[in-house]
Amino acid sequence: MTAKRIIGQIHLWLGLASGLVVFILGLTGAIYAFSDEIKSFVYQDRLYVDAPTGKQKLSLDILLPIAEKAIGKEHKISRAQLPQDPSGAYMFRALKVDKEAFGYWNYYQYFYKVYLNPYTGEVIHLENAKYEFFTLVLALHMNLLLGDAVGHVIVRWSVVCFVVLLLSGLVLWWPKKWKRKQLKNNFRIKWNAKFKRLNYDLHNVLGFYALLLLLIIALTGLAWSFELTTDKKSKVLSDTTQSLGKLPADLILKQAQASAPASAYFLYNFPAAKSGTVNVSAYQSSIQFYDRLQYRFDRYNGKLLQKGIGFTELGAGAKLIALNYDLHTGSVLGLFGKLLAFLAGLIAASLPFTGLVIWLKRKRK
Repeated sequence: MTAKRIIGQIHLWLGLASGLVVFILGLTGAIYAFSDEIKSFVYQDRLYVDAPTGKQKLSLDILLPIAEKAIGKEHKISRAQLPQDPSGAYMFRALKVDKEAFGYWNYYQYFYKVYLNPYTGEVIHLENAKYEFFTLVLALHMNLLLGDAVGHVIVRWSVVCFVVLLLSGLVLWWPKKWKRKQLKNNFRIKWNAKFKRLNYDLHNVLGFYALLLLLIIALTGLAWSFELTTDKKSKVLSDTTQSLGKLPADLILKQAQASAPASAYFLYNFPAAKSGTVNVSAYQSSIQFYDRLQYRFDRYNGKLLQKGIGFTELGAGAKLIALNYDLHTGSVLGLFGKLLAFLAGLIAASLPFTGLVIWLKRKRK
């Protein structure tokens, strides 16, 4: 058996083993590519408010108790998303998951979002995010609705198989002779051909053109899955000898806003432990995640304990880690990059189907 035939067998069996998962990942990835833009259109009534002229936003100290009351004391708020756009609503999130649980509904113990008008404190919308469409799509993409303990493992190793499939597919695609007629067959889809040939071209040619994009998406997904991008935070803790009084939420936010006034929005993460810090991330773009400044504050007195450095000051390895999410979603190139990720997702979803048809035709023959 020749080396190329062995590679062909590896390509076949890995494709059969991981094809269904790759189809789901490609389709859900394509759907999720423009999720923010779709939400901005579909959820306008909860994401935006009429900004009154000359009126200041209420302090976070006033808005936080309103959000807590709306969500319920039994659901602890863990994060707030605070856009700096005058017309942006504030969103408070309460989320608790069981990473060892099996199945989507057991994985999320609760997941609520409440949207507030930052000028009046009015509760615009209370959402049980477990039932929200894009939450379901993301969970299907990340763990097949099976929970992390089972689903995430299946997804992880299916993506490993997909990387091998892409590389072995390139070997199988590679022309024996780089002559004009051969290259024409390898680089062009013959749209007027019979179904068998058209299906083969859709698998072979589209797979080649999407190869680089799909490798980037797959490898960045694996970096996330294997926790290669997880920040190793230094042990900075709040001073628990301070008075266990009210969280100085607005004092902390004002410091972050003064330090990064050009930010598009702030993610305000509330501490889970008594000695935990308040972590605030200042995102400089509403589309891209890599350019952000991170702050850690004492939860009792609001003192700044640690300030991260900006993207431009990071080393090459740290920059690559920071870019991981934006490379995965295509947002590193803005809307054009998202379009590329959308198309790559559709092609990825099509490859298991067209590959299966090729195998069935050959088997029947």
